[in-house]
Amino acid sequence: MTATSTTDLPDKLTTPVYPTKRDEAWRYAPHRELARLSFGPINVLAGDLPNKIDGQIPVLEGPRIVVVNGVVDHTRSDLSALPSGLQLSAFADARRDQPKLFAAHADRSISSVNDAFAEHNRAFAQDGAIVHVAGGHDIHEPIHIVDVTLANNNTTNAACSHLIIRVDDGASATVVETRIGAGGFGGSNTQTTISLGDEATLDHIVLQDVPSTQVHLSRVDVTQGAQSSFRGHLFNLGGSYARAAYDVHLAGQGANADLSGLYFGTGEQTLDQQVTIVHGAPDCTSRQTFRGILDHSSTGVFNGGIDVRPGADGTDAEQTNNNLLLSDQAEANTQPRLEILADDVTCKHGATVGQLDDDAIYYLRTRGIPHAEARKLLVHGFAHHLVDGINNQILQDWISERLGDLNG
Repeated sequence: MTATSTTDLPDKLTTPVYPTKRDEAWRYAPHRELARLSFGPINVLAGDLPNKIDGQIPVLEGPRIVVVNGVVDHTRSDLSALPSGLQLSAFADARRDQPKLFAAHADRSISSVNDAFAEHNRAFAQDGAIVHVAGGHDIHEPIHIVDVTLANNNTTNAACSHLIIRVDDGASATVVETRIGAGGFGGSNTQTTISLGDEATLDHIVLQDVPSTQVHLSRVDVTQGAQSSFRGHLFNLGGSYARAAYDVHLAGQGANADLSGLYFGTGEQTLDQQVTIVHGAPDCTSRQTFRGILDHSSTGVFNGGIDVRPGADGTDAEQTNNNLLLSDQAEANTQPRLEILADDVTCKHGATVGQLDDDAIYYLRTRGIPHAEARKLLVHGFAHHLVDGINNQILQDWISERLGDLNG
């Protein structure tokens, strides 16, 4: 592994442990490809970005921070006229100019995960963004964080960035993360740490569409207060290997988490979803709704866990994972995990793997619709169950256009 030696890591970090295929959560990862990643600053300036990058970014009204190879690009960011109650700043700027603010947020950004890639993010994520919504404020416009990886042929080919989101008591916001890139082989390692106060609400949307030459590793860690609501939407589309890991902790009574995801694989992609929702308090609810569409020789992975801790009575948790195979060479791997250590709980899970309905295709063909168009209509019908859950027409159109490209 060329990522770094252990002597390069801060003293507070443990010795990094690289996962292997013996680790169930990393069973389907391309470990030889991961071994080619070398983490650290990538010597490519934001001004070197190809013009096509700007065209890949959804045009949203509202504030925006753009991170290029782990460093905020202030020329592409828009921090003007921030609404009342919103603090939005670059990670590095907060560390330098507002050390107390940075320390308050950083205290909440320590992940319990201690694999090597989490350690490298802590060591090398020197920039990114901090989003802080003050108590009682509703931020109506989406807050857009764009993470761009531009790979080159230098020794370092993988960048790290960190996003911290804190929504205080009674506040609400929508945060959109767009992750894109350009160039040859390389990788990105993103960590998003979310803290929700009591009765806070966050809509968190991730659009992952890095090039097929790149590896993308991401973690989203969420801690929720009482009666808070987290609505997470994942669209995992790009990358040769794209891993999206969620660890959601319902720490306050009556908290609710609703996490949905769509992964659409083509070629030889591996799209890997690792989800754990921990019920740590009474009367909490959670939903996991994931759908995979897999074509050619692609592989989809869903490893979803519901962990009900002692004392979390009144838990109501459901998990579903449905997969649509468009090719005989495509593969879907789905694994539900339940650990229930409390009484008076309701937990359900279900998973399906199937192909397009021949009768439905025949029905459309008899009405004059060509086979390719009938196939596309059925695929989009399967996908748009989740696309329609996004309450933003610009984002819906962006996803629909991308799905159209994927489906040929």
